[in-house]
Amino acid sequence: MEALQKDKKPYTPDGSPFWRVTVALMLASLSIFSTLYVFQPLLPVFANRFQVSATESSFLMSACVLAMVLGLFVLGFAADRYGRSIVMKVSLFVTAVTLLILPFTPVLEWMIVTRFIQGFFLAGIPAAAMGYLGEEVSHRHLGLAMTLYISSNALGGMGGRVIGGYLTDLFDWRFTLWSFGAFGLLSALLFVFAFPKERFFRKTNQGLLEDLKGMFVHLRSASMLVLFLMGVLLQIVFTAVWTYIPFYLHGDPFNWSLKWIALTYFAYAFGVVAPPIAGRFSDSFGLKKVMFTGVSLLIIGVLFTAIPSGALILVGLSFICMGFFVAHSMAAALVSKSATHHRSGASGFYLISYYLGVAIGSTAIGTLWENYQWPGVLSVTALLVFLFLCLPLYRNE
Repeated sequence: MEALQKDKKPYTPDGSPFWRVTVALMLASLSIFSTLYVFQPLLPVFANRFQVSATESSFLMSACVLAMVLGLFVLGFAADRYGRSIVMKVSLFVTAVTLLILPFTPVLEWMIVTRFIQGFFLAGIPAAAMGYLGEEVSHRHLGLAMTLYISSNALGGMGGRVIGGYLTDLFDWRFTLWSFGAFGLLSALLFVFAFPKERFFRKTNQGLLEDLKGMFVHLRSASMLVLFLMGVLLQIVFTAVWTYIPFYLHGDPFNWSLKWIALTYFAYAFGVVAPPIAGRFSDSFGLKKVMFTGVSLLIIGVLFTAIPSGALILVGLSFICMGFFVAHSMAAALVSKSATHHRSGASGFYLISYYLGVAIGSTAIGTLWENYQWPGVLSVTALLVFLFLCLPLYRNE
């Protein structure tokens, strides 16, 4: 078996398997992240339908994200023990089915419970994808594969928000969820047929306790902890902005309709384009420098949104998306590159911190919105200063 594995070479852009892997993961990512974020522009709709506050309706996001945190740990561990491919396939099918069920839930509480279940299985793709790429793709071309995958994260998030808001404005929220569910089923079927089998994965023979210890060793690395901190703080700021921007633009002095608010999510196009370009720059300047350039762009974008002008807010949102996805893609590549074992576990810990940031940014920041409105939401940007203070702790690229 070892001799056969030595004869096999990691995938490179010169061969079709590289692109089968990349396209399949991009399609899976589109399904997962559009499902996760389709609810974000619809929160005012659910707040009105169920007669609840903005903070209460945001539980449709935070419950899903908290379940993702649990799923990232459990499914990341399962992917390291039993294989990445099976975890990703189950994830895609369960995600699609739960999305089709959601329009039949009669009350908000049941919607939140269903979203929690869905969130656990949404974690399958992000928990296993980076570990798969780290094993099967040439390290020289890992940055390209990773940035294309993360660009599709951005595209899925943009599609979920833009198309979700637009369809709901034209039809209703049930039609929107059924449409996304149908897309999810199609994506799952295409993934099953297109995705290459794992070649370098080795099922561990360690005991369960020893395997868990192998995963938790990543928490003793100062460099890894900096990257995990990056994930949580970036997402707190990014999610806070995008969760409460619909409420901000829906009220005075803007009074935008849901359809026009949904169009602001086209700013995500900058998050789709920027990471592959950043990946090229990282070859010359290094992943770490490009990562912190992304953080700087994010801060500049937030400052633009503090100005009560629709045009400048759109400029700011574009900078926010560009900076966030550049920083995120570089951090994810550093995690995958730095981990020498339990790669899915390392990626899982990064993503756990990442989605803890989503949960905090979507619901916990609601108190700042309720009491201080938009300036209160933007105040969380001060947390990003800690990233620059922690920069010296990251020593090994």
